[in-house]
Amino acid sequence: MKKVKLMSLCLAIGFFLLSTALTNAQDLRGITSDSVKVGIITDTTGVVADYGRHLLMGVSDYLKYINEKGGIHGRKINLIHEDDQYKIPLAIASFEKLVTKDEVLAILHCGGTPQTMALLPKIEKEKVPVIPPGMLVPMYTPYKRYVFSYGSTYSNQIEVLIDYVINDLKVKAPKTAIVYWPVEWAKEGLRASKDRLKAYGVDPVGEIELPMGAVDASSQVLSMKRAGAEYVIIFTLAPGIINFIKTAEKFDYFPTYLTFTWCADDSILKAVGKAAKIYYAGSMFGVWNDDSPGGKELREIAQKYGSSPKLPTLYIQGYTTAAILVEGLRRAGKNVTVEKFVDALETLKDFDCGGMLSPMTYTPTIHKPSDYSKIVMADTEKLVFVPVTKWVKPRVIK
Repeated sequence: MKKVKLMSLCLAIGFFLLSTALTNAQDLRGITSDSVKVGIITDTTGVVADYGRHLLMGVSDYLKYINEKGGIHGRKINLIHEDDQYKIPLAIASFEKLVTKDEVLAILHCGGTPQTMALLPKIEKEKVPVIPPGMLVPMYTPYKRYVFSYGSTYSNQIEVLIDYVINDLKVKAPKTAIVYWPVEWAKEGLRASKDRLKAYGVDPVGEIELPMGAVDASSQVLSMKRAGAEYVIIFTLAPGIINFIKTAEKFDYFPTYLTFTWCADDSILKAVGKAAKIYYAGSMFGVWNDDSPGGKELREIAQKYGSSPKLPTLYIQGYTTAAILVEGLRRAGKNVTVEKFVDALETLKDFDCGGMLSPMTYTPTIHKPSDYSKIVMADTEKLVFVPVTKWVKPRVIK
């Protein structure tokens, strides 16, 4: 009996020591005396490869800039990229490789909104800090310790736009229609648009789906024109909004366009020219030619490394994501661990990357996106976006 008790005690102690060792190893994942490894999952060969390449460019340039200045607390930041081709199964495989084989401290981007949603259980199980755009509520509610949603939501962006039209442009009952891609994030934008209009006592004059990959939007344009829509809210990526605007021009239809972050890119204006006579976007980012400290640093870094991004919004996304990582490492101190890095990020308050990102605040119980967006407008002569507001919150409607 004594031998059995002794054996049980030894097994218990052995299990405790093993679990403690595994926990310690997990907490020091990706960290050496002179380096820290981080991962990023982006599409560089698939359907949104242009987006992924520019995001990766912004991250890479900023981290090179930091490393050339000596890194953080004497550690250089080593970036490991995985291409998911914007496919959930490849994103899951990429995540597992980065965590188990490469042993990265954190992952900056998980491929996109659908991929991040699919990875949420693994992120929490493996205790991997990630910094995705916080577009869907399940990313941050309930609280998830290792998910740091950033930027403002698509709902927030369209709410401040509708507020601006009704309160600042003094259009009390805008005849508004909504065009959207058949994907969840775009449908979220559709719902938010309808809810915000309803709060002002306004019903949309139309809503219509634009198939992804469509090369002609004639039926959608004619439907909006017949409905008398003077304002058209669009929730697609660049190919969709370019298609709609160019098609609308053919039918001599020039509504005021309202859209969101990923369609606040100068490349769209260069593609449509003056067909977008009046074009506003609610954005989580500053613009490329921003005169803020962050904007100036961003352009200096791009010039230093010979980068001329054709999709500046995605480069800005890379820059701001990397800046959050770097600030977290800086605050975590010399003896950084995974948990100390998480604790450090939870001390950020109104962190805006020098004016280039919606002000971010994290706490030990809240990792939600920012309440602030910035409204930008197309300069159709220079074909660039310019800010028309500072960071603003949706108004309280009484």
